[in-house]
Amino acid sequence: MASMAWRALPAACMASVVQRKFSCRAESKDSQDSWKPQITCFGEAMLRYVPDPEGGEQSPFAAKWLRSVGGAELNITVALSKLGWGGRSRWVSVVPQGVLGDDFLNVLRKAYPNGGLENLELVRREAGDVGIYHVWPAEHKIWFQRHRSIFGLMNPNWFSRDFWQLLLKEGASTGAPQVLHVTGITPLISVNTRAAWNHALEAAMLVKEEGKSGKSLVVTMDLNHRPALGPWRDLWNMAEPHLQTLDLLVFSIGDVIQVGETFGENFAAEFKALREESPGRSGAARLDVLVRKSMAKLQAYLGFRTNIAVTCKVRDHMPGKLPQQLRWSVVCKKDGAMISTFDTAVPQQVKEEIGGGDSWLSGVIDGLVGCPEAGVAAPNWSENMWLRAMQRGDMLAVLKQQVLGDFSNVERPVLEAALAAHHR
Repeated sequence: MASMAWRALPAACMASVVQRKFSCRAESKDSQDSWKPQITCFGEAMLRYVPDPEGGEQSPFAAKWLRSVGGAELNITVALSKLGWGGRSRWVSVVPQGVLGDDFLNVLRKAYPNGGLENLELVRREAGDVGIYHVWPAEHKIWFQRHRSIFGLMNPNWFSRDFWQLLLKEGASTGAPQVLHVTGITPLISVNTRAAWNHALEAAMLVKEEGKSGKSLVVTMDLNHRPALGPWRDLWNMAEPHLQTLDLLVFSIGDVIQVGETFGENFAAEFKALREESPGRSGAARLDVLVRKSMAKLQAYLGFRTNIAVTCKVRDHMPGKLPQQLRWSVVCKKDGAMISTFDTAVPQQVKEEIGGGDSWLSGVIDGLVGCPEAGVAAPNWSENMWLRAMQRGDMLAVLKQQVLGDFSNVERPVLEAALAAHHR
């Protein structure tokens, strides 16, 4: 929570202190305007259908569904473009040719502030289909249809090591970092997508080795295991060799349990006991302690090769009302230092579950490289830089989950105001 010393300040003065502490606009306007980091996200996007929560049945023979577009990597480019990155937030993917692909891209263009011309310039158009999935929230069911997705059927040479090296070297002379973001979804989709994913990470390692201490390129990965795509162990065997390339690896608590099992740790029993003894928000403090203890062990087992993060949520369900949730995050740096935002955890009412993790990571990336103060330190951020970035991520995730759909529509002034209000 905010320091007690601030409470003695006049309200206007206190607001000014808070705004400087959490804002990416704290630097001079010339400095901020000349700072132009760039992010490239690689992955699939799909059409999503969910029953309209307000529409109900239109007739005995037809139901009203909401259609949207989303994908974990795509969501981050949209979120950052809304925060002021504009066309420097780019998506690399494959979209079908023809009417369906045209319509798909038209939906995407509307998500970006300037029509997505630069954001989508690296998207290939090839013959094939787009993946779709249906969600039944009340039944906790989801069903994917992506067997003929052109992304899954891609030629991996479309995204060769040479392609990635050229792309990731762009803007290296400007001083602002280039960011590559991938997830563990892509390598499990098909053999072809796995090859292209490997090309990206192998090229990133080469670019880092050629650069000065790797400072011109930041690489992030959200493990984001999807059981429908394949076993967790298969994904881990694909991701683990790349840990040295990463500057941040995001785990779920489920991943923490699974990685622990590979080293003989029974974290599952500890988390289960906590849920049974202190369910919901009553167990938040104990959960924070358990997550930090587990991550410390994992960092040692993994050889201190990268910074690892876990986002934490606990909730109370109340009949007839939106779930009451508390959100915070924990990072264990690769030097072993542990950082938690539990003391500034954000309460929220969740309108829709989807998109929170992607928004959290978007806020963190914005905090770590979106402004010069932290960006020039990349990838050797201080603990305070990490803390401020994580708090941005927590808040952006909370704000995003107040709207339906995959995409965050939160603009920078709204995020800054919410941070200032929460940290008074």
